[in-house]
Amino acid sequence: MTASRFWIGVEFMPASFVQAAASHPRPILCGQIAEAAAMRSALSNRLDQAEWHDLALTSPIGQGYLLDLLRQRGPIEHIFLALPAISCASAETAGNAPRPLDEVLSETRHAIEGFIAVLRGAEAALDGAIGAGLTLLRVDPAEHSSPMVHALAAFTDEWIARETERWATQRLSLAQLMVESVDQ
Repeated sequence: MTASRFWIGVEFMPASFVQAAASHPRPILCGQIAEAAAMRSALSNRLDQAEWHDLALTSPIGQGYLLDLLRQRGPIEHIFLALPAISCASAETAGNAPRPLDEVLSETRHAIEGFIAVLRGAEAALDGAIGAGLTLLRVDPAEHSSPMVHALAAFTDEWIARETERWATQRLSLAQLMVESVDQ
């Protein structure tokens, strides 16, 4: 059986990463599909063999659904993860006007919860015997990004730096990859 590869958060990924899924025999694409509709229709003929799962990591139901998919679709070769606010600088302020506090707190909580849920689920589902791993896709926070985007980027940098060694003892890889833009 061919190992699966997951692309989680496809609505926040550069189209080039989703196109790369077409070269894998068992791509599993997860995210809020309605937000990635244009990308999906553009790639549909190239991703006939792909599984598409509509889920939101911002909800406990979406997190549970994803963790169940990880458990069911093993063995898993690699997981590519893109999250809003952490991955794609989507939490930027509109102009100079500050965003409402409840919106900022909710988005931050969802980004951190989604990140931790996927990392823990991946760690439990990945098999070190096949050299499996997870890569967090991030846009490098530009100078025009909000302080929250910079703080979440620092949080993920520190988390991954501390977890990488522990994952390596289990023969799992954990990494970040900076991408230039979300070129949907």
